[in-house]
Amino acid sequence: MKCRALLIVLLAAIALETIAAAQQSASSLSSAKGSKNPVQEITLPNYPLDMPPGPNLAAFQQHCLLCHSARYVTIQPSFSRTVWEKEVKKMVDIFGAHITAEDQQQIVEYLVAIKGPTESK
Repeated sequence: MKCRALLIVLLAAIALETIAAAQQSASSLSSAKGSKNPVQEITLPNYPLDMPPGPNLAAFQQHCLLCHSARYVTIQPSFSRTVWEKEVKKMVDIFGAHITAEDQQQIVEYLVAIKGPTESK
């Protein structure tokens, strides 16, 4: 029984010494660096959504920018109204986007306005 008690006291002493050493090490690190702590705050750049103006931009932003980045949309090729209608319908039918028929038409109008066929001169 005395051996068990001695072992417990020995383990407690080792634990206390380890804690004291860790505290001293942390204290010396912070005093060595002065009052400056390493990174406390990180500020990431804020890039605004630079979507081209067009009719029904609000409907597009509300529904499409949930899944797609502004950059992804603006780098798409120019498509006809029919192709944009199919693309928007695919988002609803296949990917489960919750977009009403009215909003789908507004989104298509916006996409055609910004990424529709270019006029030939």
